[in-house]
Amino acid sequence: MKVNAPSAWHPAPVCAPVDIRWWLRHRDSLTRLLQAHSEHFRVEPVFQALAAACIDELAIMNLRWGVRALVREVYLRCDDMPVVFAHSVVKPAHLQGAWRGLSRLGNQSLGTMLFTNPLIRRTPFEYKQLKPHHPLFARACEQLSDRPMSLWARRSLFTLQDQPLLVTEVFLPAIRQLRAAE
Repeated sequence: MKVNAPSAWHPAPVCAPVDIRWWLRHRDSLTRLLQAHSEHFRVEPVFQALAAACIDELAIMNLRWGVRALVREVYLRCDDMPVVFAHSVVKPAHLQGAWRGLSRLGNQSLGTMLFTNPLIRRTPFEYKQLKPHHPLFARACEQLSDRPMSLWARRSLFTLQDQPLLVTEVFLPAIRQLRAAE
């Protein structure tokens, strides 16, 4: 299934506010970055199951409509504030191969696993301003008291042994309360 322009992801976050753009463009481990900008960091798992991927994930993951994938969703919390909603998608067959440890992460950070293995390759980021009609927007807002008009997200594909894992990170309004480094 071909994804058309309304759901397109872009190679640069050109319209993102400056204070969000700094977080969006940072290429190192987001886990380590958030840990450095808070006293208490934790991963809060909220969903993990075989489920349908979002329609704009089908092409990049080479999935057909209706085929289930392992979907894992967590909130990354800094000082008990949800600052990032992270969503990952992997084909079930790859849970027996390159990504076999993924289904047992629990409240451990996926980023720690991804950035400690030198064999894992990452594609450049794609960016999108999520609006309320996008399924990740609604899920990201579940723990927010005030629902924003939009949220900025980035995604990239991690590959190990030619097996892809798609990671999308949705930046929540509280990220602005963390001090971005100069």
